[in-house]
Amino acid sequence: MNGEKTYEMLWDCSFCGARKLLGLTHRHCPNCGAPQDPAKRYFPPEEEKIAVQDHQYVGQDVLCPACQTANGRLAKHCGHCGSPLEGGKAAALQQEQVIPDHVHSPSPAQAPKAKTGAKVGIGCAIGGIFGLIVLAIIGFFVLNSILKKDAGFKVVGHTWTHAVEIETYEYKKESSPCSKMPTSAERVTRQKQEPVCETRKIDQGDGTYKEKRECKDQEDICTYQVGRWVPKRSEKNTGSSVTDPMPWPTVTLSRPGECEGCEREGKKTATYTLRLQDASSGKEKTCSFSDPEKWKSFQVGSSWKAKVGGISGGIDCDSLTPGP
Repeated sequence: MNGEKTYEMLWDCSFCGARKLLGLTHRHCPNCGAPQDPAKRYFPPEEEKIAVQDHQYVGQDVLCPACQTANGRLAKHCGHCGSPLEGGKAAALQQEQVIPDHVHSPSPAQAPKAKTGAKVGIGCAIGGIFGLIVLAIIGFFVLNSILKKDAGFKVVGHTWTHAVEIETYEYKKESSPCSKMPTSAERVTRQKQEPVCETRKIDQGDGTYKEKRECKDQEDICTYQVGRWVPKRSEKNTGSSVTDPMPWPTVTLSRPGECEGCEREGKKTATYTLRLQDASSGKEKTCSFSDPEKWKSFQVGSSWKAKVGGISGGIDCDSLTPGP
């Protein structure tokens, strides 16, 4: 259901402190006579709204060029100082508010107060610890890179792995807007969604605001079963020779085809790992390659040099060059 209603804005007097004066009714403060400042208008809380009956909107207020008092758009002279209004600027508008159903906007007096005491302390402590952790991680990587040094290595061996992922066809329960439901979906149930409504508060610039409630229909949600191929296990072949054949594993499917519980071959992954011994520490490090020919080119017993992290000691495999 859509509709529009008009209500009075509120304003607070900056001179005497009078609060919650009416934007349309009180063009001057009834307590001290000070003119209303349009920039200080605000939307009232829900329980304090005052409707304007039979309001005829003629446009934003115009500010007097001489005294900056807000006057109705149809006025020719300022009601406060009598100066001509020709050339006066339009009154400032407050930012539009959009409020979903069951949510109300606070007035300045009702605005949420900052958290105090222990809650603030805990929040600051957690934020501080998290920040320190992030800085420590960044610092580690920066120093590790800056402090890189040269190191000598000897090739002590190779390993390889050929793996084949085995996928199983399973039915999964999923939900989505009905228009996005897969064509292969089965056992479908449909749930009607309630409209989503919100209220828009729009400052009209004349001491009033227009409140417009809008509702949008939501698409129905469908819940269904749909078949998906899911990784379940893998078959592997491994070895350490660069001269012998490196076959892919023989895959045995328990139930080929496309049915619930059926299996099929999935992703294939090849990993070629080079084993290197640090000439200084004697510790073994590894480098992995996707190209088997490059991997084979590193002969056992050959010497190489490379950059290693100044803190982690990790080897930069891209920096490998023949050593002395």
